[in-house]
Amino acid sequence: MQTPLRQANWLDAEAAASRGLFTFLLLFTLTGMDIMSRPADQQAEATKDWVLWGVVFILLAFFIIAPEQERATAQTTKKIR
Repeated sequence: MQTPLRQANWLDAEAAASRGLFTFLLLFTLTGMDIMSRPADQQAEATKDWVLWGVVFILLAFFIIAPEQERATAQTTKKIR
């Protein structure tokens, strides 16, 4: 049986994953709409631009945002215990 603290952590992680999935799907849909709304001869250029920005944001998330969130979560967890 899970302790209430462990169950709360599980529910927080599940909520964060749901928000992340929603954000990803929303951005993916909007990007696709932007690319498809352009004339056929400009779609390849738009796709290249969006991929470039996607790589930049993934690197930012991996090296800057995720470690900062982990640090904040660790501090919060330390305060609770």
